[in-house]
Amino acid sequence: MKKITLRPFIIIYFILFSHHLIAQTAPDEDTNPSIACPSSGIYQNNNTRNVDISNPDNVGTVDDRTCYADYYETNVYNDTWGAYDITHNSNHWDAPNTLQPRIERSLSRSQETGVGSYARFTGTLRILEVGDTGVFGSSGSYFMQTKGKHTGGGGPNDPAICLYLARPVYGPDANGNQVQVSFNIWREQINFRGGSGAAGRTEVFLRNVLKDEIIDIELEVGFRQDPNDPNLKIHYSDAVIGGQVFNWNIPEPERGTESGIRYGVYRVKGGRAQMRWANTTYQKVEVVDTNTPPAADIYRIKNVATGEYMASSGSTIVPSVTGTGSDKEWELIPSGAAGGTYFNIDSQVRGVIRFKGGSTAPELISTNFAPPNTDSDKIWTVIDNPDGTYSFETRNLGRFLYHDTNNTITHSSNIDDRSKWILESTTLSTNDVVKSAVQVYPNPAVDKFTIELSDMSSVNVQIFNMLGRLVYEADTDQSSIEVRDMSRFNTGMYIIKVNTADNNVLHTKLIIK
Repeated sequence: MKKITLRPFIIIYFILFSHHLIAQTAPDEDTNPSIACPSSGIYQNNNTRNVDISNPDNVGTVDDRTCYADYYETNVYNDTWGAYDITHNSNHWDAPNTLQPRIERSLSRSQETGVGSYARFTGTLRILEVGDTGVFGSSGSYFMQTKGKHTGGGGPNDPAICLYLARPVYGPDANGNQVQVSFNIWREQINFRGGSGAAGRTEVFLRNVLKDEIIDIELEVGFRQDPNDPNLKIHYSDAVIGGQVFNWNIPEPERGTESGIRYGVYRVKGGRAQMRWANTTYQKVEVVDTNTPPAADIYRIKNVATGEYMASSGSTIVPSVTGTGSDKEWELIPSGAAGGTYFNIDSQVRGVIRFKGGSTAPELISTNFAPPNTDSDKIWTVIDNPDGTYSFETRNLGRFLYHDTNNTITHSSNIDDRSKWILESTTLSTNDVVKSAVQVYPNPAVDKFTIELSDMSSVNVQIFNMLGRLVYEADTDQSSIEVRDMSRFNTGMYIIKVNTADNNVLHTKLIIK
């Protein structure tokens, strides 16, 4: 099962406390003894999953996958409540024993990844009943979730990043019967992008709430600046549940491409689940990520597995045992395409690379189209791998630039060393001025390095990774800079750029092992 994180004394306290409660029936609770879908088929809705009422009080688009009930509204506690009721085995849309029943509302996603982008939902929740199988791992129902796609493949097409789960706690009713009297709230979160199952997800206990308790809910998902490094960002899912704050940073923020939220009720592996939502609001902000590589950098692109270089030969992309010649030189140009941070791979002798075909007939074409180009078959996601190599994904399709075993360069869904590439800068290889003016030692470096600045004063020093992302910056009037904080440096090659007071710009290379 999934890894579970909890504070035992809190769990025990709420369980003991709940046993002293007497369960009450909520004024708008569904008490029908049957959890079967009506034989009349009134809630079957085989033509659409967007089953809603006119002018609903709750925001968002309905995804209804249950034949037990449709969305409806009640008026209790001086408020209007959206009602979400589902039962075990009531999903008539998806294949049996695959996806769980749900009535959820989806909200339009924030599809930019710049710092300050976010999706924010607020509402008021009452939990009346959740699914129960008698087994801890399969009991409980979700009331909201954080959604968002990512680059680099792995996991389902539209993954849940984290889900907020209510599990039942039992106590007596007025007749002494054991019924659900409160709910323990858990956050089921990924350990890495696309994570699922025991290794891929962790459950964290958050708090307990009473049955029919009116709970204020906030959920914000977005991108913020890393407080420890202004050149990095955090992808976050921050929740407030009944006044208690539960913030969480999503793993691998650089792979995230959007921020989304769904709410309602989802999953019931036994029995029935009932949620009531009121006062729902939603807003989103989209800020374009402008942290892109400089267009002036020209690279040789070398395959990790074969050691051969990518070359343009007419309209064909071919491997080459040598990196010499302008036909092996490429630029990574921001494409300007919407929906993500995409690049054109531009040849110095022709134009940008186009990909065509899928798993049956994949092919790359060296076109005559100039960058920037926003065509959907000419844009790539550039992935900075932890080992210092790079992968190039066809848009967000889960296929990667690949040196195949038949000695063709194509695109493939395989993720191995044939899909990894080394970027070798051509700009720096013959810069003799750099070598005399800027020295780095040790180079390669492991746990620290020093930049020597001979006969220079009042300089600005910047260090970029091979995608052009700024990972370090400092101003100094000293003759050297020692860098000891290596937390922002992954294994690989970096470019050191020194801007002098007399407007000269010097470069050199840095290798991190």
